[in-house]
Amino acid sequence: MKAKKVMAVLTAVCMSVSMAGVVSAAEENTGVDPSTIEKAAEDSSVKIGVLMKTMSDAYSNKLGTAIQDYVEKNYPNAELYLMDGQADIAKQISQAEDIIAKQVDVIILNPQDADGSAQVLTLAADANIPVVEVNTETTSTDYVSYIGSNDSEAGEMMGDYVMEQLGEDGGQFAILEGEMGQSAQLLRYQGLEDTILKNDKFECVGTLSASWQRDKAMSTTEDLLGKYQDLKAVICENDDMAMGALQAAEAGDKNLVIIGVDGISDALQAVKDGRLSASVLQDANGQASAVIDVAVKVGVGEEVESRYNVPFQLITADNVDDYLE
Repeated sequence: MKAKKVMAVLTAVCMSVSMAGVVSAAEENTGVDPSTIEKAAEDSSVKIGVLMKTMSDAYSNKLGTAIQDYVEKNYPNAELYLMDGQADIAKQISQAEDIIAKQVDVIILNPQDADGSAQVLTLAADANIPVVEVNTETTSTDYVSYIGSNDSEAGEMMGDYVMEQLGEDGGQFAILEGEMGQSAQLLRYQGLEDTILKNDKFECVGTLSASWQRDKAMSTTEDLLGKYQDLKAVICENDDMAMGALQAAEAGDKNLVIIGVDGISDALQAVKDGRLSASVLQDANGQASAVIDVAVKVGVGEEVESRYNVPFQLITADNVDDYLE
């Protein structure tokens, strides 16, 4: 995906409208001083570079698109350069060099890899450009602020939900993990370790990576169903994998407890239809607006908090109507 540059000339009317939206988002999501955001929105020199790990999986695409939309609506004088890393660490590093060459005021990093993408922080530091991380984290903590959700909380929600659904008798379950080494994979698994994986009533028959991919999750679940006739649940670290697992279960006429993370549209519809058990909503719009508000403040030299948490929400048949668009 080519970098996208968002620029516009404000009129007096659209200025007043856009400022109202900015102030509301700032107060609700980040606690950023609205007067500071107004100053930044009026400053046409604010340049933001965004390094997305990928725009191909459903949630990452939703997050990247939400970032673009939020800037267009609320900061139309800003310049936004958004890069698609295509799930490739080397590409993300190369794109970081390109972004730095554009002399942006701040970089938003959505790391492809917790360790490998930390090099972006080194490159940015050498160029005296601050970095704000979103959604996933690097092992290096040399960033100014992190905006995202507590991924271990998502793992705990999934573990607790499956234990509740399977009940006192327990049973066999499997875990489908995301791209190994990414903070979301590491922390969501940690949440499972703290819940269902330490409960002797439940037997984990396999922990396998499907790399966040729907088709890979489908084939992996087909293999699991062939090996474990008593499999009762599949815990997936994102909704794309949950939908792949669901396709395999339905093709094999198996009624499984299946849960994922992200709250993507087709997963929510599947919950509504009674096909998918549950999803743990990761609020892409909330993360997008919060990270832009924080990045703008950083870009004009203001102080920010080191972390901003956007809570997860468990979505089941009981409350899915509240989240369907």
